[in-house]
Amino acid sequence: MKIFSNNQKGFSYIDVMVAIFILMVGILALVSAITSNLMRTYEAEKRMIAKQVALSTIESIISAKEISRAGVIDGWDSVGNEGNNPVGGVPKGIFLNGFCPIREDAGWDGVAGTKDDACTNGGGCNVPGRPINNSEEMKGYSRQVIINDLNDPERPNTISRRKITVNINYQVNQAIRNLTMSTIVTNY
Repeated sequence: MKIFSNNQKGFSYIDVMVAIFILMVGILALVSAITSNLMRTYEAEKRMIAKQVALSTIESIISAKEISRAGVIDGWDSVGNEGNNPVGGVPKGIFLNGFCPIREDAGWDGVAGTKDDACTNGGGCNVPGRPINNSEEMKGYSRQVIINDLNDPERPNTISRRKITVNINYQVNQAIRNLTMSTIVTNY
């Protein structure tokens, strides 16, 4: 009489371990994909903010050519980087050179990228004769405005067109990304 059979059915310990290993590889791949997707979403949000800041800056510069405030903004002549656009030997450009912090408020003159909203001192932007701009800096963002004169073949010896380039550096984790937007503005 035979009581025990060597013919048992079921999973062996090795079968279970192989199944767990395959399941773990799949779960790790899924977690990696989700993490990567979250990082791309975060980067896309930062890029969208940088794009809006660049477009807003360009719009502000284009508006500056129509503003005339004695000693502050002289219309078309002010549309240039500091030290440029001499009129009667006096440079009239009002936009700062190099990368500068970005503040939430455009300051007293209402034009982005000038002394009263792009100061680098870490405190408020203090320009003599104007209220201090104590608005918050946009952390992880900086802006560079580059304005170049363009020759106009239809109007020699006059500067009636300028190329505006706005570079925005923004930080995503430890990496610095750059967004560049350009346009041409005319004095017609």
